[in-house]
Amino acid sequence: MSSDEEVVKKMADLIRAGASMLQEACPVCRTPLVKLRSGEIVCPKCERRVYIVKDEVEERGLIAKLTIGSVEETLTAKLSELNRMLRDASDVDEVYDVVRAMIAVLEAIEKVRRLSR
Repeated sequence: MSSDEEVVKKMADLIRAGASMLQEACPVCRTPLVKLRSGEIVCPKCERRVYIVKDEVEERGLIAKLTIGSVEETLTAKLSELNRMLRDASDVDEVYDVVRAMIAVLEAIEKVRRLSR
């Protein structure tokens, strides 16, 4: 099966599952976009989420929101790393340093969450 046929099959499967095809095309590959029942807009060929914005102001707002979400994910991953380090720490000074770092990360997460409200 060719890649075009695979994309058409994916689109058909998505539409059968309740998605709707949009007039807009993917900015990367020019394939028609599909809106899932969840409201998410995806490109069936690139298999990426796509955001449609009306103007530059909306675009800047979306970029800020996505960036803040990415920062929160990164901080959460760092907190997980610190947790592993704390579990493995045996020296009291090391425990102290890791806990201080954890507190800093937790405060940063709290600030990021306040920004995203």
